[in-house]
Amino acid sequence: MSRKSWHLNRRTFLRGTGVALALPMLECMGKSAGTRPKSTPPRLCCVFFANGVSLPPVGHADHKKWNWFPLGEGANYRLTQTLKPLEPFRQDMTILGGLSHPLGRLLVGHATADIWLTGGDVRGSEYRNSISFDQRVAREQGKHTRFPSLVLSSNGGVGYKTRTTTVSFNRSGEAIPAESNPRQIFERLFSGGGTASLRARKRQLQQDLRIVDLVLEDSRNLKRRLGHHDQQKLEEYLEAVHEIERRLERTEAWLAAPRPAVDPGQLNLKVSQNSPRDYIRTLYDLIFLAFQTDTTRVATYQISQEDGKGVADRFPTIALKLKGHHGLSHDHHTPGGFERWAQFDRFLAEQHAYFLRRLQSVHEAEGSMLDNTMVLFGSATSTTHDARNYPLVLAGGRALGLKHGKYLTYTEQIPLANMYVSMLQKLGVETGRFADSTGTLNGLT
Repeated sequence: MSRKSWHLNRRTFLRGTGVALALPMLECMGKSAGTRPKSTPPRLCCVFFANGVSLPPVGHADHKKWNWFPLGEGANYRLTQTLKPLEPFRQDMTILGGLSHPLGRLLVGHATADIWLTGGDVRGSEYRNSISFDQRVAREQGKHTRFPSLVLSSNGGVGYKTRTTTVSFNRSGEAIPAESNPRQIFERLFSGGGTASLRARKRQLQQDLRIVDLVLEDSRNLKRRLGHHDQQKLEEYLEAVHEIERRLERTEAWLAAPRPAVDPGQLNLKVSQNSPRDYIRTLYDLIFLAFQTDTTRVATYQISQEDGKGVADRFPTIALKLKGHHGLSHDHHTPGGFERWAQFDRFLAEQHAYFLRRLQSVHEAEGSMLDNTMVLFGSATSTTHDARNYPLVLAGGRALGLKHGKYLTYTEQIPLANMYVSMLQKLGVETGRFADSTGTLNGLT
């Protein structure tokens, strides 16, 4: 029987894609190496934790002590024991309640980590997310830095649909793999090509670019032999290849630029997830150093994965001798359950306070590093994994135009994407829309 023109040899096609798919882990993306501006650059860091927070209802014995959200509203709010570690940053942060993604409310709570920064629609059988807020900033601010963004998580990789191990998604809505090994992160940021000579690394990059060119040429020839549906699939593939090409060009442009001298001795690069406090702080330290050296201006860190998946579910057990994180979130109906859950919420707040303190301690032209950095900390579910009323703390960015010192609450008619629009505009992105936004968010500026 004769082979039809559109019937492909699967082994041959996979061999072609295998070359392309091996390349995305190369370093940078973009068009050209930029130069650092004279003024202090704006920065963004987004830190996510899974499974929501402890919210004892009004009237419960633990409400006034262990409720994640503050008591009262506006400038006169009172922090409970849960967020008490953040008290020193009261004038540098805003706590937000009531915000969520409208499309996220249609999902079970555990599915919303995927869209925390995208506001996308992932309900269909085919996974279709959209670009994440951090990557929209990286497209603008990444023009000036060696790395457009730093994507971290305690688990690493991408995970799978509704249980991702990354909160960052590229312009095609594809998950960006997160890094989790402190030493490897440090070496990629500050060590570069190791012992390989500049000439050898440039030769390798040029060879990789030639491979990409060949893949693109073969794909163009292939497209003429495909049906409409397969052509759409091929377009998605081509976009991935083009992104690889941009990364290679970006890496080549920065190849000769010297990397900042950073002493690895100031970091605990041997730490692992078996020491949650030290591990989380080391990843915060890496973000801090990346910002301080202007190696990147955008970073995300996913502390834990939804639904008890991944290594971070053991963090409460190791650090506080409690149940796993997911187990705590389902144990609040038992005596002392809200308090046990809140103890881990407080643990996370303590580590976040450490990061804010580091940012605040560094003086820059327009104030402290914290004044020039927006830091979003939160989850995409409230209690019992309800995909509403996301617990959110936005800190820093006063030199960028943010006003703090309040606990602000909103109705569900205001989508979370409105806050992203307000932040985008202050981070140098000229836009009036993001995802399903309806405008900007009142109260932040």
